[in-house]
Amino acid sequence: MWHRIKRYSLVLPALLLTLLLFFGGLVDGLLKSFGYFPAVGATSFTLVAYQDVITSNTFLDSLSLTVRVALLSTVSATLLGVTVALALYSVQRRVKNSWLLRMIQLPLTIPHLAAGYFFILLLSQSGLLSRMGFALGWLETPAQFPVLVNDSFGLGMILTYSWKEAPFIALLVYPVLARIGDSWYEAAKIYGASTFQYIRFVLMPAIRPAILTASLIVFIYTLSSFEVPYLLGVTYPATLPVYAYQLYTSGSFSDRSEALVIMWLLTALALLVGIIAHRFYRKAYARGWE
Repeated sequence: MWHRIKRYSLVLPALLLTLLLFFGGLVDGLLKSFGYFPAVGATSFTLVAYQDVITSNTFLDSLSLTVRVALLSTVSATLLGVTVALALYSVQRRVKNSWLLRMIQLPLTIPHLAAGYFFILLLSQSGLLSRMGFALGWLETPAQFPVLVNDSFGLGMILTYSWKEAPFIALLVYPVLARIGDSWYEAAKIYGASTFQYIRFVLMPAIRPAILTASLIVFIYTLSSFEVPYLLGVTYPATLPVYAYQLYTSGSFSDRSEALVIMWLLTALALLVGIIAHRFYRKAYARGWE
C-alpha cells in the first residue's frame, strides 16, 4: 500500500504549491474584482467595477482591437498553417525529408517576445526593409516606408502572430494527413476526382477537427497574450491584456478592481473556448483522427 502511494507523495509538495499559487491567485483576483480589499478596509462586495468596465468607451475600443487582432491572426495563421501542412504532405508522399518538418518547427522555438523584436527590426520605418528600400533607391527616405508596426489597426501584431502560430497549426494538422495512405489518392483518381476535389472532399473532412481545435487554441492565445501587443501595439487603444496591465499599475485600488474584472472576463472566455476545443478533440478522437 505504501509503495503505491509513495510515488504520489513525492510530487505532493510541488502539486500543492502549484495549486495554491494558481487557484489562490484566481480566487484572490475574483474577490478583488468585486471590490473586496481587506487590507484597505474594503470588506463588502460590489459590482461597481464590472459596471464601470462594461460601460467604458476605453474598454469597448480595446475589446474591438483585441477581437480584431485575434480573429485576423487566427484566420491568417490557419490558412498559412493548413497550406504548409498540405504542401509538406505532398512532398513527403514523394520524398521523405525529415529536415523539412524541422524547418517548419523552427519558429516554435522562438519566444513571442523575441518574435516581436524581430518584426520591429524588420518592418519598422527604421528597420531592415525600409533601409533596403532606401539603399536600392525605391524610397527617398526610410520614413516613406509604410507604418506596419505600432499601428492602430494592429497589422504588426497580426503579422507576428501569423508567423508564430502557423507552424503550430501545421504540426497539429500534418500528423492526421500523414496517416492517410496513398491508396486513398489512387482510389479517388480511379473515380475521376481531380487533385482539388481530392483535397476538398477527402482531405479537408479528415483534417477539419484538427483545424478547428488548433484554431480555437490560437484564437484564445492571441486574445489573452500580452508581450506582442505590449511591444507592437499603440498607446490607445491597447489590447485588453495591456489595458488591464495599465490599470493595475496605475496605483488606484478602483483601477485594480477594473483590471481584475478584465482578466476574469478573459479567463471565463478562455475556459469556454477550451471546453469547445476539448469537445472537438473528443469527437475527432472518437473517429480515430486524434
